[in-house]
Amino acid sequence: MYTLGINAVYHDPAACLVKDGVVTAAAEEERFTHIKHGKRPIPFSTYELPFHSIDYCLREAGITLAEVDHIAYSYDPFLLLGSHRDEASITLPLEPTAHPTPDEWDSAWDPLFLASIVNAPRHLASGAPHHLQARFRDVRADGPYHWHFVEHHIAHAASAFHASPFTEAAVMTLDGRGEKATTSYSIGSGNQLRWLGQVDFPHSLGILYEQVTEYLGFLHSSDEYKVMALASFGAPRYLDEFREIVRPGAHGDYTILPPRLVERFGPARVKDGPLEQRHYDIAHSLQVVLEETVLELARWLYETTKAENLCLAGGVALNCVMNARLRDRGPFKRIWVQPAAGDAGTALGAALWVDALERGDNERRYHMHHAFLGPAYSDDEIEQFLRWSKLSYRRLSNVAEEAAEILAQDKVIGWFQHRLEFGPRALGARSILASPIHAGMQARL
Repeated sequence: MYTLGINAVYHDPAACLVKDGVVTAAAEEERFTHIKHGKRPIPFSTYELPFHSIDYCLREAGITLAEVDHIAYSYDPFLLLGSHRDEASITLPLEPTAHPTPDEWDSAWDPLFLASIVNAPRHLASGAPHHLQARFRDVRADGPYHWHFVEHHIAHAASAFHASPFTEAAVMTLDGRGEKATTSYSIGSGNQLRWLGQVDFPHSLGILYEQVTEYLGFLHSSDEYKVMALASFGAPRYLDEFREIVRPGAHGDYTILPPRLVERFGPARVKDGPLEQRHYDIAHSLQVVLEETVLELARWLYETTKAENLCLAGGVALNCVMNARLRDRGPFKRIWVQPAAGDAGTALGAALWVDALERGDNERRYHMHHAFLGPAYSDDEIEQFLRWSKLSYRRLSNVAEEAAEILAQDKVIGWFQHRLEFGPRALGARSILASPIHAGMQARL
Protein backbone atom coordinates (compact mmCIF):
# COMPACT_ATOMS: atom_id res chain seq x y z
CA MET A 1 0.00 0.00 0.00
CA TYR A 2 1.39 3.37 -1.07
CA THR A 3 0.47 6.57 0.80
CA LEU A 4 1.59 9.93 -0.54
CA GLY A 5 1.84 12.77 1.99
CA ILE A 6 1.61 16.37 0.78
CA ASN A 7 2.25 19.68 2.54
CA ALA A 8 1.22 22.68 0.47
CA VAL A 9 -0.84 25.20 2.43
CA TYR A 10 1.47 27.83 3.89
CA HIS A 11 5.17 27.35 3.12
CA ASP A 12 7.81 24.63 2.85
CA PRO A 13 5.75 22.51 0.41
CA ALA A 14 6.96 18.92 0.43
CA ALA A 15 6.03 15.36 -0.39
CA CYS A 16 6.63 12.02 1.30
CA LEU A 17 5.91 8.48 0.10
CA VAL A 18 5.22 5.64 2.54
CA LYS A 19 4.96 2.00 1.49
CA ASP A 20 3.35 -0.37 4.00
CA GLY A 21 4.45 1.71 6.97
CA VAL A 22 7.99 2.47 5.78
CA VAL A 23 9.12 5.82 4.39
CA THR A 24 10.49 5.40 0.87
CA ALA A 25 11.28 9.02 0.01
CA ALA A 26 10.69 12.59 1.17
CA ALA A 27 11.81 15.95 -0.18
CA GLU A 28 10.99 19.65 -0.08
CA GLU A 29 9.96 21.53 -3.20
CA GLU A 30 12.61 24.24 -2.70
CA ARG A 31 15.34 21.66 -3.40
CA PHE A 32 14.09 21.34 -6.97
CA THR A 33 12.85 24.86 -7.76
CA HIS A 34 15.52 26.75 -5.77
CA ILE A 35 12.82 29.06 -4.39
CA LYS A 36 13.53 29.54 -0.67
CA HIS A 37 10.83 27.81 1.40
CA GLY A 38 9.10 26.84 -1.87
CA LYS A 39 6.76 29.85 -1.79
CA ARG A 40 5.61 32.67 0.44
CA PRO A 41 2.68 31.94 2.82
CA ILE A 42 0.10 34.17 1.16
CA PRO A 43 -3.47 33.34 0.02
CA PHE A 44 -2.53 33.57 -3.67
CA SER A 45 0.01 30.73 -3.37
CA THR A 46 -2.17 28.29 -1.44
CA TYR A 47 -3.19 26.37 -4.56
CA GLU A 48 0.42 25.52 -5.50
CA LEU A 49 1.36 21.86 -5.05
CA PRO A 50 4.87 20.38 -4.73
CA PHE A 51 4.80 18.65 -8.11
CA HIS A 52 8.60 18.26 -8.33
CA SER A 53 8.76 16.64 -4.87
CA ILE A 54 5.85 14.35 -5.72
CA ASP A 55 7.49 13.40 -9.00
CA TYR A 56 10.73 12.54 -7.19
CA CYS A 57 8.95 10.36 -4.61
CA LEU A 58 7.11 8.46 -7.33
CA ARG A 59 10.32 8.07 -9.33
CA GLU A 60 12.17 6.71 -6.30
CA ALA A 61 9.51 4.00 -5.88
CA GLY A 62 9.27 3.33 -9.63
CA ILE A 63 5.52 4.03 -9.74
CA THR A 64 3.07 6.57 -11.17
CA LEU A 65 0.49 8.60 -9.27
CA ALA A 66 -2.23 6.22 -10.46
CA GLU A 67 -0.57 3.44 -8.45
CA VAL A 68 -0.81 5.35 -5.16
CA ASP A 69 -3.53 4.09 -2.82
CA HIS A 70 -3.96 7.09 -0.52
CA ILE A 71 -3.21 10.82 -0.61
CA ALA A 72 -2.72 12.48 2.79
CA TYR A 73 -2.91 16.29 2.61
CA SER A 74 -1.77 17.97 5.83
CA TYR A 75 -4.61 20.47 6.33
CA ASP A 76 -8.34 20.04 6.78
CA PRO A 77 -10.26 22.99 5.30
CA PHE A 78 -13.59 21.66 6.53
CA LEU A 79 -12.64 22.57 10.10
CA LEU A 80 -12.91 26.22 9.02
CA LEU A 81 -15.65 26.14 6.38
CA GLY A 82 -18.46 25.91 8.92
CA SER A 83 -21.86 26.20 7.28
CA HIS A 84 -20.21 26.48 3.85
CA ARG A 85 -18.86 22.92 3.91
CA ASP A 86 -21.82 21.50 1.97
CA GLU A 87 -22.52 24.50 -0.25
CA ALA A 88 -21.78 24.59 -3.97
CA SER A 89 -20.31 28.09 -3.92
CA ILE A 90 -18.55 30.55 -1.68
CA THR A 91 -18.41 34.34 -1.92
CA LEU A 92 -15.09 36.03 -2.60
CA PRO A 93 -15.21 39.85 -2.58
CA LEU A 94 -13.52 41.50 -5.53
CA GLU A 95 -11.42 43.58 -3.13
CA PRO A 96 -11.41 41.60 0.14
CA THR A 97 -9.33 44.00 2.23
CA ALA A 98 -11.34 47.05 1.10
CA HIS A 99 -14.36 45.97 3.16
CA PRO A 100 -14.93 44.75 6.74
CA THR A 101 -14.16 41.06 7.23
CA PRO A 102 -17.35 39.03 7.83
CA ASP A 103 -17.62 37.57 11.32
CA GLU A 104 -17.51 34.03 9.98
CA TRP A 105 -13.90 34.44 8.72
CA ASP A 106 -10.60 35.16 10.49
CA SER A 107 -9.33 36.89 7.36
CA ALA A 108 -10.98 38.49 4.35
CA TRP A 109 -8.92 36.11 2.21
CA ASP A 110 -10.24 32.92 3.85
CA PRO A 111 -12.72 32.10 1.04
CA LEU A 112 -9.91 32.14 -1.55
CA PHE A 113 -7.56 30.29 0.79
CA LEU A 114 -10.02 27.52 1.66
CA ALA A 115 -11.35 27.12 -1.89
CA SER A 116 -7.76 26.54 -3.06
CA ILE A 117 -7.36 23.72 -0.54
CA VAL A 118 -10.72 22.10 -1.26
CA ASN A 119 -9.73 22.00 -4.93
CA ALA A 120 -6.28 20.48 -4.32
CA PRO A 121 -7.45 17.04 -5.59
CA ARG A 122 -8.44 18.64 -8.92
CA HIS A 123 -5.17 20.53 -9.19
CA LEU A 124 -3.16 17.38 -8.47
CA ALA A 125 -5.03 15.50 -11.19
CA SER A 126 -4.68 18.13 -13.92
CA GLY A 127 -2.10 20.75 -12.95
CA ALA A 128 1.27 19.01 -13.24
CA PRO A 129 3.91 20.92 -15.25
CA HIS A 130 4.31 19.69 -18.81
CA HIS A 131 7.77 18.20 -18.26
CA LEU A 132 6.53 16.11 -15.30
CA GLN A 133 3.23 14.85 -16.70
CA ALA A 134 4.39 11.30 -17.42
CA ARG A 135 3.95 10.22 -13.79
CA PHE A 136 0.66 12.11 -13.32
CA ARG A 137 -1.39 10.50 -16.09
CA ASP A 138 -4.54 8.41 -15.73
CA VAL A 139 -5.80 10.07 -12.55
CA ARG A 140 -8.92 12.07 -11.78
CA ALA A 141 -9.93 14.41 -9.01
CA ASP A 142 -11.61 11.43 -7.34
CA GLY A 143 -8.77 8.99 -7.73
CA PRO A 144 -8.25 6.10 -8.28
CA TYR A 145 -6.58 6.84 -4.91
CA HIS A 146 -8.46 7.87 -1.77
CA TRP A 147 -7.97 11.49 -0.65
CA HIS A 148 -7.59 12.37 3.05
CA PHE A 149 -7.51 15.87 4.53
CA VAL A 150 -5.47 15.47 7.75
CA GLU A 151 -5.68 18.08 10.50
CA HIS A 152 -2.46 20.12 10.45
CA HIS A 153 -1.39 19.54 14.06
CA ILE A 154 -2.25 15.84 13.90
CA ALA A 155 0.16 15.69 10.94
CA HIS A 156 2.79 17.53 13.02
CA ALA A 157 2.22 15.20 15.98
CA ALA A 158 2.40 12.05 13.83
CA SER A 159 5.59 13.31 12.20
CA ALA A 160 7.09 13.61 15.69
CA PHE A 161 5.82 10.37 17.23
CA HIS A 162 5.33 7.88 14.40
CA ALA A 163 8.86 8.49 13.11
CA SER A 164 10.45 8.52 16.58
CA PRO A 165 12.42 5.74 18.28
CA PHE A 166 9.76 5.58 21.01
CA THR A 167 6.69 3.35 21.22
CA GLU A 168 5.39 5.42 24.16
CA ALA A 169 5.86 9.19 24.44
CA ALA A 170 4.29 12.53 25.18
CA VAL A 171 4.00 14.73 22.08
CA MET A 172 4.07 18.51 21.87
CA THR A 173 3.72 20.55 18.68
CA LEU A 174 4.37 24.28 18.42
CA ASP A 175 4.07 26.40 15.29
CA GLY A 176 2.48 29.55 13.88
CA ARG A 177 -0.94 28.05 13.28
CA GLY A 178 -2.83 25.21 11.70
CA GLU A 179 -6.55 25.35 11.04
CA LYS A 180 -7.22 26.51 14.61
CA ALA A 181 -4.49 25.03 16.82
CA THR A 182 -1.12 26.70 17.34
CA THR A 183 0.10 24.33 20.08
CA SER A 184 -1.03 20.77 20.77
CA TYR A 185 -0.49 18.01 23.31
CA SER A 186 -1.01 14.29 22.91
CA ILE A 187 0.19 10.95 24.22
CA GLY A 188 1.45 8.38 21.75
CA SER A 189 1.34 4.62 22.06
CA GLY A 190 2.20 2.24 19.24
CA ASN A 191 0.55 3.78 16.18
CA GLN A 192 -2.04 5.77 18.11
CA LEU A 193 -2.25 9.33 19.40
CA ARG A 194 -4.61 10.38 22.19
CA TRP A 195 -5.32 14.12 22.08
CA LEU A 196 -4.86 15.91 25.42
CA GLY A 197 -5.49 19.49 24.44
CA GLN A 198 -4.49 22.45 22.31
CA VAL A 199 -4.04 26.22 22.26
CA ASP A 200 -5.95 27.96 19.49
CA PHE A 201 -5.26 30.94 17.26
CA PRO A 202 -4.71 33.89 17.82
CA HIS A 203 -2.59 32.80 20.79
CA SER A 204 0.60 31.57 19.17
CA LEU A 205 4.24 31.48 20.26
CA GLY A 206 5.21 30.93 16.63
CA ILE A 207 3.35 33.98 15.36
CA LEU A 208 4.83 36.14 18.12
CA TYR A 209 8.30 35.03 17.07
CA GLU A 210 7.40 35.85 13.45
CA GLN A 211 6.17 39.31 14.45
CA VAL A 212 9.41 40.09 16.26
CA THR A 213 11.37 38.73 13.30
CA GLU A 214 9.61 41.21 11.04
CA TYR A 215 10.01 44.04 13.57
CA LEU A 216 13.76 43.42 13.60
CA GLY A 217 13.95 43.88 9.84
CA PHE A 218 14.02 40.26 8.75
CA LEU A 219 11.64 38.18 6.61
CA HIS A 220 8.95 36.50 8.70
CA SER A 221 8.28 32.80 8.14
CA SER A 222 11.88 32.53 6.95
CA ASP A 223 14.45 34.38 9.07
CA GLU A 224 13.43 33.36 12.58
CA TYR A 225 16.75 31.52 12.94
CA LYS A 226 18.51 34.88 12.60
CA VAL A 227 16.59 36.20 15.60
CA MET A 228 17.61 33.12 17.60
CA ALA A 229 21.24 33.81 16.68
CA LEU A 230 20.88 37.54 17.37
CA ALA A 231 19.72 36.70 20.89
CA SER A 232 23.18 35.46 21.85
CA PHE A 233 24.53 39.03 21.57
CA GLY A 234 21.85 40.55 23.80
CA ALA A 235 20.88 40.98 27.43
CA PRO A 236 17.52 40.27 29.11
CA ARG A 237 16.61 43.95 29.28
CA TYR A 238 13.02 43.50 28.08
CA LEU A 239 11.99 40.39 30.01
CA ASP A 240 9.20 42.18 31.84
CA GLU A 241 7.72 43.43 28.56
CA PHE A 242 7.67 39.97 26.97
CA ARG A 243 6.40 38.34 30.18
CA GLU A 244 3.52 40.79 30.02
CA ILE A 245 2.81 39.71 26.42
CA VAL A 246 3.11 35.95 27.02
CA ARG A 247 1.02 34.66 29.91
CA PRO A 248 1.12 30.92 30.64
CA GLY A 249 -1.89 29.29 32.27
CA ALA A 250 -2.09 26.37 34.67
CA HIS A 251 -3.15 23.59 32.29
CA GLY A 252 -0.88 23.81 29.24
CA ASP A 253 -2.67 26.89 28.00
CA TYR A 254 -1.32 30.38 27.47
CA THR A 255 -2.47 33.71 26.10
CA ILE A 256 -0.59 36.16 23.89
CA LEU A 257 -1.55 39.81 24.26
CA PRO A 258 -1.22 42.12 21.24
CA PRO A 259 2.54 42.84 21.26
CA ARG A 260 2.40 46.46 20.00
CA LEU A 261 6.13 46.27 19.34
CA VAL A 262 6.62 49.80 18.02
CA GLU A 263 4.75 51.24 20.98
CA ARG A 264 6.83 49.19 23.42
CA PHE A 265 10.27 49.31 21.82
CA GLY A 266 10.33 52.20 19.38
CA PRO A 267 10.65 52.26 15.58
CA ALA A 268 11.13 48.94 13.80
CA ARG A 269 14.46 48.21 12.13
CA VAL A 270 14.36 48.43 8.35
CA LYS A 271 15.81 45.68 6.19
CA ASP A 272 19.64 45.87 6.13
CA GLY A 273 19.54 48.73 8.61
CA PRO A 274 22.12 49.02 11.41
CA LEU A 275 21.75 46.64 14.32
CA GLU A 276 21.57 48.45 17.65
CA GLN A 277 22.03 47.01 21.12
CA ARG A 278 18.28 47.26 21.72
CA HIS A 279 17.71 44.92 18.76
CA TYR A 280 20.00 42.32 20.33
CA ASP A 281 18.28 42.80 23.69
CA ILE A 282 14.79 42.44 22.19
CA ALA A 283 15.83 39.18 20.50
CA HIS A 284 17.45 37.91 23.69
CA SER A 285 14.44 38.74 25.85
CA LEU A 286 12.04 37.10 23.39
CA GLN A 287 14.19 33.96 23.30
CA VAL A 288 14.35 33.71 27.09
CA VAL A 289 10.57 34.09 27.47
CA LEU A 290 9.99 31.51 24.73
CA GLU A 291 12.25 29.05 26.57
CA GLU A 292 10.61 29.79 29.93
CA THR A 293 7.13 29.33 28.51
CA VAL A 294 7.82 26.10 26.63
CA LEU A 295 9.61 24.69 29.66
CA GLU A 296 6.49 25.41 31.73
CA LEU A 297 4.28 23.79 29.08
CA ALA A 298 6.56 20.73 29.06
CA ARG A 299 6.34 20.44 32.84
CA TRP A 300 2.53 20.46 32.64
CA LEU A 301 2.64 17.81 29.92
CA TYR A 302 4.94 15.64 32.02
CA GLU A 303 2.74 15.95 35.10
CA THR A 304 -0.29 15.05 32.95
CA THR A 305 1.26 12.04 31.19
CA LYS A 306 4.13 10.90 33.46
CA ALA A 307 5.85 9.86 30.23
CA GLU A 308 9.64 9.54 30.15
CA ASN A 309 9.91 10.46 26.48
CA LEU A 310 8.96 13.66 24.65
CA CYS A 311 8.55 14.12 20.89
CA LEU A 312 8.57 17.61 19.37
CA ALA A 313 7.53 19.05 16.02
CA GLY A 314 6.26 22.29 14.52
CA GLY A 315 8.32 25.23 13.30
CA VAL A 316 9.06 26.44 16.85
CA ALA A 317 10.72 23.05 17.51
CA LEU A 318 13.46 24.08 15.05
CA ASN A 319 14.67 26.49 17.74
CA CYS A 320 17.64 24.42 18.86
CA VAL A 321 18.53 26.75 21.75
CA MET A 322 15.07 26.20 23.20
CA ASN A 323 15.42 22.46 22.64
CA ALA A 324 18.72 22.41 24.52
CA ARG A 325 17.09 24.12 27.50
CA LEU A 326 14.26 21.57 27.44
CA ARG A 327 16.84 18.79 27.37
CA ASP A 328 18.92 20.23 30.23
CA ARG A 329 16.19 21.60 32.52
CA GLY A 330 13.03 19.82 31.48
CA PRO A 331 11.39 16.85 33.23
CA PHE A 332 11.65 14.31 30.39
CA LYS A 333 14.45 11.73 30.28
CA ARG A 334 14.64 11.63 26.49
CA ILE A 335 13.63 14.15 23.81
CA TRP A 336 13.36 13.51 20.07
CA VAL A 337 12.87 16.33 17.59
CA GLN A 338 11.76 15.35 14.11
CA PRO A 339 14.46 16.76 11.74
CA ALA A 340 11.95 18.36 9.34
CA ALA A 341 9.99 19.81 12.25
CA GLY A 342 8.53 22.70 10.23
CA ASP A 343 5.61 22.43 7.85
CA ALA A 344 7.56 20.26 5.40
CA GLY A 345 7.45 17.51 8.00
CA THR A 346 3.65 17.44 7.95
CA ALA A 347 3.92 15.60 4.61
CA LEU A 348 5.77 12.87 6.52
CA GLY A 349 3.32 12.95 9.43
CA ALA A 350 0.18 12.93 7.27
CA ALA A 351 1.47 9.96 5.27
CA LEU A 352 2.44 7.95 8.38
CA TRP A 353 -0.88 8.80 10.07
CA VAL A 354 -3.07 7.71 7.15
CA ASP A 355 -0.91 4.63 6.55
CA ALA A 356 -1.39 3.55 10.17
CA LEU A 357 -5.15 4.17 10.04
CA GLU A 358 -5.57 2.25 6.80
CA ARG A 359 -3.40 -0.69 7.86
CA GLY A 360 -5.50 -0.89 11.02
CA ASP A 361 -2.85 -2.38 13.28
CA ASN A 362 -0.59 -1.02 16.01
CA GLU A 363 2.67 -2.25 14.49
CA ARG A 364 5.39 0.35 14.04
CA ARG A 365 7.45 -0.44 10.93
CA TYR A 366 9.55 2.71 10.66
CA HIS A 367 12.03 4.65 12.75
CA MET A 368 13.67 7.75 11.31
CA HIS A 369 17.29 6.72 11.86
CA HIS A 370 18.42 9.46 9.47
CA ALA A 371 17.07 12.31 7.36
CA PHE A 372 18.65 11.28 4.04
CA LEU A 373 15.40 10.66 2.18
CA GLY A 374 15.91 12.78 -0.95
CA PRO A 375 17.40 12.01 -4.36
CA ALA A 376 20.90 10.67 -4.98
CA TYR A 377 22.89 10.67 -8.21
CA SER A 378 25.47 8.15 -9.38
CA ASP A 379 28.95 9.17 -10.57
CA ASP A 380 27.90 8.36 -14.13
CA GLU A 381 24.84 10.64 -13.89
CA ILE A 382 26.95 13.46 -12.46
CA GLU A 383 29.60 13.06 -15.16
CA GLN A 384 26.96 13.04 -17.89
CA PHE A 385 25.54 16.31 -16.53
CA LEU A 386 28.99 17.92 -16.32
CA ARG A 387 29.69 17.03 -19.94
CA TRP A 388 26.31 18.36 -21.05
CA SER A 389 26.99 21.59 -19.13
CA LYS A 390 30.49 21.84 -20.72
CA LEU A 391 32.04 22.34 -17.29
CA SER A 392 35.63 21.34 -16.58
CA TYR A 393 36.03 18.56 -14.03
CA ARG A 394 38.36 15.84 -12.83
CA ARG A 395 37.95 12.68 -10.75
CA LEU A 396 39.59 12.73 -7.33
CA SER A 397 41.76 9.86 -6.22
CA ASN A 398 41.49 10.71 -2.51
CA VAL A 399 38.46 12.89 -1.79
CA ALA A 400 39.14 13.53 1.92
CA GLU A 401 42.80 14.41 1.39
CA GLU A 402 42.17 16.78 -1.52
CA ALA A 403 39.22 18.41 0.25
CA ALA A 404 41.43 19.09 3.27
CA GLU A 405 44.06 20.65 1.02
CA ILE A 406 41.47 22.92 -0.62
CA LEU A 407 40.16 24.01 2.79
CA ALA A 408 43.73 24.72 3.96
CA GLN A 409 44.01 27.10 0.99
CA ASP A 410 41.07 29.05 2.46
CA LYS A 411 38.76 28.05 -0.38
CA VAL A 412 35.07 27.17 -0.09
CA ILE A 413 33.78 23.70 -1.01
CA GLY A 414 30.31 22.66 -2.10
CA TRP A 415 29.97 19.15 -0.63
CA PHE A 416 27.59 16.80 -2.44
CA GLN A 417 27.17 13.11 -1.64
CA HIS A 418 24.55 10.37 -1.45
CA ARG A 419 20.86 11.16 -0.73
CA LEU A 420 19.57 14.66 0.00
CA GLU A 421 18.57 15.67 3.53
CA PHE A 422 14.88 16.08 4.37
CA GLY A 423 14.47 19.23 6.43
CA PRO A 424 16.27 22.58 6.68
CA ARG A 425 19.55 21.38 8.22
CA ALA A 426 22.65 20.69 6.12
CA LEU A 427 23.86 17.37 7.51
CA GLY A 428 26.73 16.53 5.17
CA ALA A 429 24.89 15.47 2.03
CA ARG A 430 24.43 18.97 0.61
CA SER A 431 26.72 21.26 2.61
CA ILE A 432 29.07 24.22 2.28
CA LEU A 433 32.49 23.57 3.83
CA ALA A 434 35.03 26.22 4.77
CA SER A 435 37.94 26.65 7.15
CA PRO A 436 37.12 28.63 10.33
CA ILE A 437 40.77 29.66 10.89
CA HIS A 438 40.44 33.13 9.37
CA ALA A 439 37.84 35.45 10.90
CA GLY A 440 36.82 36.86 7.52
CA MET A 441 35.49 33.52 6.28
CA GLN A 442 32.02 34.06 7.75
CA ALA A 443 31.60 37.30 5.83
CA ARG A 444 32.79 35.58 2.63
CA LEU A 445 30.20 32.85 3.07
